[in-house]
Amino acid sequence: MRSIRVSAAVDYAATRAPGWQQVPAEQVALVPAPMVMQPNGFIQAQYQGREYGQTPFIEAQSVHDGETIAVRLRWPADKPFNGGREGFPDGAAIAFPIKGEPALWSMGTDDEPVQFIQWRALKDEIRSVIAWGIGSSVPGTAGGETVTAGWSQGHWTIVMLRTLAGGAEAATLQPGQATQIGFAVWNGSNDERAGLKAVSEDWIPLT
Repeated sequence: MRSIRVSAAVDYAATRAPGWQQVPAEQVALVPAPMVMQPNGFIQAQYQGREYGQTPFIEAQSVHDGETIAVRLRWPADKPFNGGREGFPDGAAIAFPIKGEPALWSMGTDDEPVQFIQWRALKDEIRSVIAWGIGSSVPGTAGGETVTAGWSQGHWTIVMLRTLAGGAEAATLQPGQATQIGFAVWNGSNDERAGLKAVSEDWIPLT
């Protein structure tokens, strides 16, 4: 997957910004996250044998302007769901390795953490999260993350923006250098949350 250099990433902040029509899209297959990625033993027992993570794929595009990166995601969803009063909202996340080459399934290690930028349909929330392994996620330092989102004709489309500069709690992205990116989708109408999700099987190379 390539992030294409443009003059201003902010011009691509809208989900239907015309510039996206010129940016190649990569379709990434998603699979149900292994049950071991759900750290809550009660949830593991309740969901044993129950279908979850059935979102089949996500389409990803990206542009950057040397300071900010924009990632546009689109995936099928029969209906939008914001969680209501007591439920769990639809959501999606992109992941970057902060250091080293941790396995995506492991959500990082003590020495090789992973940054997740997570969107939830409830009030279009977005946050940066850092993880050192399954069940270790904590809020990370904000890095200028913004999001726009919209549902139409059986699909969610969102655009996430963040600065390329990183730090101890965010991946540093540099133009011209290769890194990796991963994806996750939560179907809130199926009570999906935390480790109950559809994920890319492995990291996707990102240049």
